[in-house]
Amino acid sequence: MKIARVDVVLYRIPAEKPRVDAIQSVEAVEMPVVEVTTDSGLTGVGFTYTIGKGGPAVASFIQHDLAPLTLGEDPLNTERVWQKLWWGTHWVGRGGVSSLGISALDIALWDIKARHAGMSLHQLLGGARDRMPVYSTDGGWLQLSEAELVEQSMAFLEQGFVAVKMKLGKPDGAEDVRRVRSVRKAIGDDAKLMADVNMGWKSHQAIDMARRLEEFNLGWLEEPCENDDVSGHARLARSTSIPIALGESLYNRYVFKEYIEAGAVSIVQADVGRVGGITEWMKVAHMAESFNLSVSPHFLMELHLPLVASIPNGLYVEYVPYLERVIEEPLALKDGCYEAPKQVGLGFTFDNGKLKRYRVE
Repeated sequence: MKIARVDVVLYRIPAEKPRVDAIQSVEAVEMPVVEVTTDSGLTGVGFTYTIGKGGPAVASFIQHDLAPLTLGEDPLNTERVWQKLWWGTHWVGRGGVSSLGISALDIALWDIKARHAGMSLHQLLGGARDRMPVYSTDGGWLQLSEAELVEQSMAFLEQGFVAVKMKLGKPDGAEDVRRVRSVRKAIGDDAKLMADVNMGWKSHQAIDMARRLEEFNLGWLEEPCENDDVSGHARLARSTSIPIALGESLYNRYVFKEYIEAGAVSIVQADVGRVGGITEWMKVAHMAESFNLSVSPHFLMELHLPLVASIPNGLYVEYVPYLERVIEEPLALKDGCYEAPKQVGLGFTFDNGKLKRYRVE
């Protein structure tokens, strides 16, 4: 079986409601979707995403630079093809556009691999657990008033989510502290609460703010500083009892290795759509396991569910409902968990009728 054709289509899915964090307003998700067709007629679908900008660049890079490297290759040789893509385009950087593009193609190949085996991706990758607990980020955005933040955090817990996460990064740190205090008071001491700064603080701010936030028993403090600042995160981790979570802005296993070896991260949040696809995501996840660290991936809950349920050190799935509008069967919460999909392939299917309305011509 050989790869005969690669097609790329770009979609732009606007936000249904405002989503603001410390560094950006999420107006849309741009999603390059790749379909890989083999000479036997078997096809696989993969995709990546950007937060409103850069989607055309990623789609173009896939079509003109990455796709030709895959033609004629056996799609079941995922490691071979991944290495060919990695080394074939290394001169343009090992992150950003190139990593996103590799992710989309690699995911499509794993879809083919699972379909060829007649297995779900979850089972193919190891099937460590049948269900995963889910926490919600979607009620904690920075543009919400304090009252709205409290109301939505309580609502998600009442809906059955096992935890909630809120955004931090207000210009006045005292306001962040007040907002955390209000949420904690409303949801009670036993409810799980996490906080996400989206790289909004300098390292000295992070150390100060972590000290002020320790009384609220946070499950983790996410992306407190610029993602290139490994030493700053390490200093922070040594200065606080709050676990440090990060990974959505890291693009390969070598950078994760630097963070892990420096003791700068407790919760690994690798994003399969950004880190180089399933091949690289699994390497990061197993490396985290060898250091006794948990993995709680960022975004893309439909695709991350079978991945994080396939490993023994998976912690949570993150609820941010962006793809629900364009897939056939949205995930259903049961007892605070999503059940690992049994469907052959990735575990979900795009609804082409719904998806086509968002196509960028």
